[in-house]
Amino acid sequence: MIKDISYSAYILPVRDGQVALLKYGENGYGPIGGRLDDGEDFLTALRRELTEELGESASALADSAVEIPVPYAFRHPTPERAQKRGAWGEEHHFFIVHIPDDMELNFCENRPEEISVAWIAPDNLLNPQITPFDDMREFYSNHILPNLNCRFSMSLRPEYYEMVRSGEKDIELRLYDEKRRRMRNGDTVLIYNAQNHNDYIRAKIVRLHIARSFADLATKISMPRTGFASLNALMSAISKFYDAEMESKYGIVGIELEVIG
Repeated sequence: MIKDISYSAYILPVRDGQVALLKYGENGYGPIGGRLDDGEDFLTALRRELTEELGESASALADSAVEIPVPYAFRHPTPERAQKRGAWGEEHHFFIVHIPDDMELNFCENRPEEISVAWIAPDNLLNPQITPFDDMREFYSNHILPNLNCRFSMSLRPEYYEMVRSGEKDIELRLYDEKRRRMRNGDTVLIYNAQNHNDYIRAKIVRLHIARSFADLATKISMPRTGFASLNALMSAISKFYDAEMESKYGIVGIELEVIG
């Protein structure tokens, strides 16, 4: 039976201004990753694919990857093609990850064809010899190349997303957990509307305001900049998401943002 749609997870490692793809001998190029198995989410599939293709140590790249909120989606033009792929349409969900300049990626899966990791200039994603499909090149142009510098992503509820986009809110509050501890001033963040992933913006981290608690942070910044009129209003709104134990364990960070596009 042909499924209506299949899903895939692909990752584009970025290093020293270049992007990594897989080169299939003389048969062209493709991104690292593959289709989701039954029961997998995108990150689980990405970790599995990284392990299979690049080795177990590469699976950790999924933990710091930035998901591009808009997938590359298409329908197969013929029943024969759909039959071969097992679905009438496909959605490819892309992730970007920045890796250290000295980190090497090598293809290690046992496959009959000759496959290697190739580093290319980002603009070459638009080269028909590397990306032969017109709609995929358009996707790369619209959603990949403009976001290659993004090192983090955040999903915001529509009302807060609009406040950030308009400049009414320029500080986003989060737990200062392992992910946020990797943030640095000047990093680019991809911010998208939680209810409409086609709607996203980019922002630069201007400053990280670190505090022991929400109450402590309220003494350091103006609360209206967070989208809340007062500390009481903030605590009432977030009580369903954060508890005192999490606050005590991680601390709090106010991520000061400047929208750049």
